Amino acid sequence: MKAKTRLQHKVVAANERLLPPTEKQETWAFRHCVSHYAFRTKSGGTTCMDCGHKWNESSKKTCRCPHCGARLEIKDTNRRIYREKAYFSTLTTQDSLQVQRVFLLTANFHKGRKADSHSMEVARYWIDDNGKKEVTALKRSCGYYMDSFVMDGRLELRRDNHVYRHISDCYVYPYYSVIPKLKRNGLKGSLAGFEPTRLIEALLTDSRAETMFKAGRKADLNYFLQHQRDLDMYWNTYKIALRNDYHISDISLWVDYIRSLERCGKDIHNAHYVCPSDLPTEHDRYQERVMAIREREKREEQRKRARENEKRFQELKGRFFGLTFTDGLIVISVLESVDEYYQEGNALHHCVGQCEYYLKPQSLVLSARIGNRRIETVELSLDTFKVLQSRGLCNQSTEYHDRIIRLVQKNARQIRKRMTA
Repeated sequence: MKAKTRLQHKVVAANERLLPPTEKQETWAFRHCVSHYAFRTKSGGTTCMDCGHKWNESSKKTCRCPHCGARLEIKDTNRRIYREKAYFSTLTTQDSLQVQRVFLLTANFHKGRKADSHSMEVARYWIDDNGKKEVTALKRSCGYYMDSFVMDGRLELRRDNHVYRHISDCYVYPYYSVIPKLKRNGLKGSLAGFEPTRLIEALLTDSRAETMFKAGRKADLNYFLQHQRDLDMYWNTYKIALRNDYHISDISLWVDYIRSLERCGKDIHNAHYVCPSDLPTEHDRYQERVMAIREREKREEQRKRARENEKRFQELKGRFFGLTFTDGLIVISVLESVDEYYQEGNALHHCVGQCEYYLKPQSLVLSARIGNRRIETVELSLDTFKVLQSRGLCNQSTEYHDRIIRLVQKNARQIRKRMTA
């Protein structure tokens, strides 16, 4: 890609002046970025794949090579060779630009020999002190794999894409240099867990990231870098936690808790809510409240949709409206609207409304009451004129259960007459 902007011209000039990785950097990458094994045969003979030393080892999982001191994972196998590849990166400066250099490390292991490794640079991220970014990298071929690079190509200006971003999220050599603005904004120490380029851009362009990084809240910052919308929505709330020196043990749980508080109508700028002494317990408590709210909303939505079926309900059950009978204490009457079905279900905590009993053509639903108190809900078959079910609170039977059924069966003739009227 041809350089067009001032930054791109600067990058192209600086790109030629970077030196190869040092032997110390490659040694570190070999020790920390690839797996190290000891191959053991059935006889117990164990070989360090790093240096080729052989000895007998009885440990089950890990050991330390008595010759080179390498920490090894034991594999019981007859294999003699294996190869492993891994990406690592270094952070340096060139011509007042911050550079992340990404290398592909290839390590070859052969039983009985000392392992050898070599690295090849595949991409460079260049960032100026305003957070603007450019990429120089190897060209990608049209291969199946994500990292199908033309290995004999040149590191030239390329358009940034998901491949370069993916491979740049790798191990970072712990000894690095940074431009003055990044140093001022607090970039120092371990970058483990961070996507380096994203962190650098954030520290150069977003004062919120600088605040969290300087406060030592790296886990929180790492979460917010990956969930930018949460940072935008809850930054003012998070500042309250900072001011109160509140330690957030699990940032994703805390954000979910704040979201629940907001859903429940609580003040998310009040330290009493924002800084709970027992975060997991409070999170679970408000999650239950949110679930209850959602359930109410779901029922109300179902109820609204059910009103659209009112006309169909009137056609099916209209002939039974006004039908009531009593034995002097219990009064049983037909439910005459969709809303009454939902009121009945909500009062007795059963599903007569949610399960749309009002649209069942071959059954009739009646409400048994004593005064204004609902006792049971009765479903009667319009085919056999027998009671299919009679349910009280939470689908339980009441002390009036048998009496209600007898009263309905006794007056089934009145319902039959309505069928033929």
